[in-house]
Amino acid sequence: MHDRFDLSGRTALVTGGTRGLGNAMARGLAEAGADVVITGRKQEGCDAAAAELAELTGRNVVGIACHMGEWAEIDTLLACANEAVGGLDILVNNAGINPVFMPIADITESYLDKLLAVNFKGPVRLAQLVGAQMIERGGGSIINIVTIGAYNGGPGVGPYSASKAALLNMTRVMAWEWAQHKVRVNAVAPGPFDTDMMRGAEAAIPGFNEGAAAATLQKRVADPDEIIGMIVYLASDASTFVTGGDFKVAGGMLT
Repeated sequence: MHDRFDLSGRTALVTGGTRGLGNAMARGLAEAGADVVITGRKQEGCDAAAAELAELTGRNVVGIACHMGEWAEIDTLLACANEAVGGLDILVNNAGINPVFMPIADITESYLDKLLAVNFKGPVRLAQLVGAQMIERGGGSIINIVTIGAYNGGPGVGPYSASKAALLNMTRVMAWEWAQHKVRVNAVAPGPFDTDMMRGAEAAIPGFNEGAAAATLQKRVADPDEIIGMIVYLASDASTFVTGGDFKVAGGMLT
């Protein structure tokens, strides 16, 4: 059974991997045996997070700065990742932003463009590039991180939930187009986790976290480590017949 989840000899790229859920995902993949590239906005933060994960796991962990809203930087990211770990077997498209709560009446073109660039266009571009590489390598696993809100948007989070809903839809298209090449593509939709984004929401709307916890069957906010099992499963040979799926890790939160 252990061999099915063993990622030894494989390489992974986790965007937004310097903190929060992305950092937990990167650590989980490294603990399962993978060498990992993590990205963030600032190289200093990438270097610090990579050094910490390397020390904790004993794996080769490399940090490469990249703005996921800039296509040119994404091309450079993949080139640097290939140089660092020699090609990718696993991609986790985790990076995403939701800077402020934005009612529909207040949405501006620049704000909508910003969210779509980072939450949708960037992940699609990176998947496009990595998917082509995986086809040449004989297969791989792409995991797109969306949100439980992608199924049912709520007040103030329309741009965020819509951008993630678009990525959820594109996940199915990727899976369909690349299945014949043994490239599996799945989406994971986290519910309320104890992350900077949730803390920011609580600061903006006091009681937000309590309400989110109450909406789950388990009546709590999850620890970032609780995302690891799903990510390792989808990255590993334990899920070789799983593609085009979307998996809610949300404590039974209804959608």
